[in-house]
Amino acid sequence: MPPALHHRTALAGPAAAAATLAIIAVPTAMSAPTDALLEHMPVLGVAINAHYISDLPLYLQSVDAIAELGANTLLLVTPMFQDKVDSSEIRVNPAKCPTRDQLAAILDRAGDRGLQTILLPIVLIEFPGEKDWRGVLRPADLEAWWAQYERFIEYYLEIAVATGVDVFSVGSELNTTEGRLDRWRHIIQRVRQRFDGRVTYTANWDRYQAVTFWSMVDFISVSSYFELSRDNPEASVSQLVRAWRVQRARMLRYARSEHRSLLIMELGYPSLPWAAAHPWDYVPRDGVEADGESQARCYRAFFGAWTDTFVMPDSPVIGFNCYYWDPYHHGGAGDTGYGVRGKPALEIIRHAFARIRAATAPDSAP
Repeated sequence: MPPALHHRTALAGPAAAAATLAIIAVPTAMSAPTDALLEHMPVLGVAINAHYISDLPLYLQSVDAIAELGANTLLLVTPMFQDKVDSSEIRVNPAKCPTRDQLAAILDRAGDRGLQTILLPIVLIEFPGEKDWRGVLRPADLEAWWAQYERFIEYYLEIAVATGVDVFSVGSELNTTEGRLDRWRHIIQRVRQRFDGRVTYTANWDRYQAVTFWSMVDFISVSSYFELSRDNPEASVSQLVRAWRVQRARMLRYARSEHRSLLIMELGYPSLPWAAAHPWDYVPRDGVEADGESQARCYRAFFGAWTDTFVMPDSPVIGFNCYYWDPYHHGGAGDTGYGVRGKPALEIIRHAFARIRAATAPDSAP
């Protein structure tokens, strides 16, 4: 995710479906394992940021709302902090991070509501410069940083094991570390020694092809904040669908080359006029008003481009997680953030979940 985010639909007809199958057909070696990857396939998820928890009941109510929306998966994003991009020390800040018990309560509530769970620990920069974020980390003492990072992965892994998490992501958007094959091998091996669920890593949208260790994880995960229309933020749904199809084809070709399935770990759009151009940029400018229709247009385009792929038999795509559900804010017309409560995007997502569920139900017609 670029610096601004510090965390941060109808089915086509037979001809279009046949064209889609021709584009994304993949070898059995890649698609076959998806049958046993997770209980709920495809993943129809919604994310919650477990940051600044001052009222745990609001988070539990949010899990309930996500289940009632028609999701089958909760993506729980939780932070660890370092002061600056060149810091070598990582910590859990008690004022900004949830406790073990709070994380466990949220994950347990998801299980009670029939949701499978994904735990995604992320590194946040507490005092970032203008263009600083976790993708440009440059610790002064790299070996000390790795030791700290492994310690906190173990910390979150303990919670994942105790609560029966289904998927654990060993990292997210740590661009400058992705060439350290030895370090990632060590972390992934240690996770697999204790964790029976699925293991992944979450790459940034603009460099998932640079990750060196996809063969060590169960599937490729991507934070999918693609700049679909950089020169035309007001692009139509049909224009955005075409742009998404280009990215979809690239992602699937790459997944095929790595013999891995694909999860869209995060998909989100701020309610701002530039949502289609820079979906990672959630910071409103002076005088810029909230734009829920821009957010809605982007979600319509996503489902227009991807739904056929999600409902394919033995699809190479595991699914997606919408970013995100905000426990503290009810959204509405004046809200500029990623949340969808009280906005047109909410019903678009609800409808899409229902359509995909219906099309992939065991008793649905072929």
